[in-house]
Amino acid sequence: MKRKLAALKTSLLAAVLAVMLAACSVQSTQAAVPDLGQVRSICSLATLECYYHNVAKSTKTAGGGITGIFERDRTFWIEYDGIATLGIDMSLVEMDLDGQNVHISLPPAQVMHISIDEDTLNEESFYSQDGWNKNPVTAAEQTAAIQQAQLQMEETVQSNAALLASAQNRAKSLIENYIRQLGQLTGTDYQVTWVYQGGQPAESAAPPQEASSAA
Repeated sequence: MKRKLAALKTSLLAAVLAVMLAACSVQSTQAAVPDLGQVRSICSLATLECYYHNVAKSTKTAGGGITGIFERDRTFWIEYDGIATLGIDMSLVEMDLDGQNVHISLPPAQVMHISIDEDTLNEESFYSQDGWNKNPVTAAEQTAAIQQAQLQMEETVQSNAALLASAQNRAKSLIENYIRQLGQLTGTDYQVTWVYQGGQPAESAAPPQEASSAA
């Protein structure tokens, strides 16, 4: 299975940050301070999308008795593409403001959603070399095979520490940018201290652009 990191839609996030800061500018510059609600909103948007190619493989056992006399076990494969979305649970983000000192508690990233690119599922996605085998694979059996492959893919992504750290650092970078720009707007030199829930994340300054693992 192969996955490629997709570039984050920075234009949308930049626009959101601009709106937040514009809202602050209409307030007294002395009253505008880092806001937990804004920080959580940033986390809800700071997702990382991981595109992957997957193969669902399964074997349908031959039937018994007279009805299964012309049947034998049938192995089949289904190829498709999907997207795993990684992010931060914004409800777990905490912030404490003490003058110019900002303490932010950030939870680890997790797989928020995993989906199939339906456009990649077609007749050419299904493979089986048992052309004369009287043991047809039903639509329900194909769906079950894909569901199992999706669960395995989710586990694979969730166990990729570097990838999860990269998603967490994405949120951290955007939060820092928000606070830095707010400080420039108000003339305040904010000092941010980070607390990582669940421990220090893995290093991910340069996450792998492509990784593979067996299904």
